[in-house]
Amino acid sequence: MSLEVRNLQISLAGGQRVAQDISFRIKKGEMLAVVGSSGAGKTTLCKAVMGLLGAGYKTEGVIDYGGENLLTLPGKRLAQIYGKDICYIMQNPMTAFNPSLRMGRQLEKTFLQHHPQGSRAEVFPRAAPILRRLGIEDTKRVWKSYPFALSGGMLQRMMIVAALMNDPRLLIADEVTTAIDACNRMELMKELRLLCHEGMSVLFVTHDLRSAACSDRILIMNQGRTIESGPTEQIFNNPQEDYTKHLLLACQLERR
Repeated sequence: MSLEVRNLQISLAGGQRVAQDISFRIKKGEMLAVVGSSGAGKTTLCKAVMGLLGAGYKTEGVIDYGGENLLTLPGKRLAQIYGKDICYIMQNPMTAFNPSLRMGRQLEKTFLQHHPQGSRAEVFPRAAPILRRLGIEDTKRVWKSYPFALSGGMLQRMMIVAALMNDPRLLIADEVTTAIDACNRMELMKELRLLCHEGMSVLFVTHDLRSAACSDRILIMNQGRTIESGPTEQIFNNPQEDYTKHLLLACQLERR
């Protein structure tokens, strides 16, 4: 199932535009990377797709998911889509979990929220293979741990596990590699790429153009606007806009 955003405009309650004229499409099994520096509007875009901006924002345009405009659907229908068909992994894993509950219990609650006919007993067997795919071998120890006993990178993986347990059709991954070291970052990107091959779509948000190299397409944002978009190979080998060229130059300088 595809996601298509058309002419998205986001304004603050006072009328100030924070994003405008954003359009893109993600097809089934495709990864789109949204790239830009801090303040470019990437997270605002993600929250708009998920309906998380709140009353202080006005969102106009079309966010089409499988023929339905998410901006106009009733709350009951949105509850069926969000968290199951479309999952969102936020960029700050340190605030995503309840510090007083073990990780396993929290993932059980998340799963059962979207699968009310399921049971707690089936959650760990469902999660364990995903944990191992993400490089977590000591699955039972992590399952029984409290959030404060785990690193930021480990919590980031647990957020991904919580999302993937629901077999989403679209995964929105907002800066998911930030808290992970370089080696594991590449492994995570390979896993996201593999999930695309298995049919899931990914909207991957990052400030690091290098991390976007495994995507199918790239959308460059700055100050709430689309600067450039196209196939990944084209963006890397034949960028058209100065801002994109500056991002590529920054990548090259960091390698040295």
